[in-house]
Amino acid sequence: MPIARFVARSELAVIALQHVVAYPAGCSLTLHLAVRRGSWDDSTWAGIDMVLAGGLPGPADASLQFRVDRGSLVELGGGASSNDRSYRGERQLWLAPLPSEAFEFAVEWRKVGIERTTIRLDGRVIAEAAKGAEPFWP
Repeated sequence: MPIARFVARSELAVIALQHVVAYPAGCSLTLHLAVRRGSWDDSTWAGIDMVLAGGLPGPADASLQFRVDRGSLVELGGGASSNDRSYRGERQLWLAPLPSEAFEFAVEWRKVGIERTTIRLDGRVIAEAAKGAEPFWP
């Protein structure tokens, strides 16, 4: 189901929740991330790019964090492209169990100017969408 909501924005970064795919056991959340370099030096930019690419995390204030107030959230992976001025990518997260009521989704990434920011999602709508899920294999 399409969501298309900004979760957080700063002068340097945008994080948007694109869509949710619901399954009986949980749901997949797909996020779009965009970061521009701004005035960062090469070393700082390389550290940000490494964090985004799933490499070794940078300092504590550079880590990108996702949280929910109900259930367990696990990062599944994603894809990205970057150059010396910008980064664009997607992240997929798995939330289990399937939410049955409203819940908060939070993101924090202080290095790019994003303090802990939350949006509220309707778990009942996601659970209803899961009723139409079909297995891959019969």
